[in-house]
Amino acid sequence: MLLQVAGYERENFKDYFDAMFRQRKVIFHDQKNWDVNVVDDLYEIDAFDRDDTCYLMSFDQRGDLVGSLRLLSTNTPHMLSGPFRSMFPEVSFTSPLIWEVTRFVVHGDRSVQPNLVSTAACELLLGACQFGLQHGVRHMTSVYEAGMLRLYKRCGLPNPELARHRTERHG
Repeated sequence: MLLQVAGYERENFKDYFDAMFRQRKVIFHDQKNWDVNVVDDLYEIDAFDRDDTCYLMSFDQRGDLVGSLRLLSTNTPHMLSGPFRSMFPEVSFTSPLIWEVTRFVVHGDRSVQPNLVSTAACELLLGACQFGLQHGVRHMTSVYEAGMLRLYKRCGLPNPELARHRTERHG
């Protein structure tokens, strides 16, 4: 089941938001070692988790949260205009027709679709497309790791690259 909620609905869906922020902490802080804001040693919440932010949450048949993503209008501060600005200085845009997908998480979903992608990941990507159609969005953008490109391709999503940031690995 997919749920679409806005940041201003946080108090009405407190348990869902708590579960999502806990999952984000596990994935981004604990597993990936990203330098993210952790609140009360439980939740990954940052400045982009605002009232005007939209979220998609995927639940399994038992009602457990198995995935989520965050949608930010590029008319407001977003990741590419903020923390990732220095990594991609040649990419700049604001438009009500362009939204940014961030904090894509799938955790605990054991069901897999024929394209070898988890059901939750497919549901979240489909939900993002539905969100776009419902809100007149023409383009979605995202800063992502290489693994996400494989997921996008398996799901048949077009993926024109605006820029690529390469980090040097020393061995």
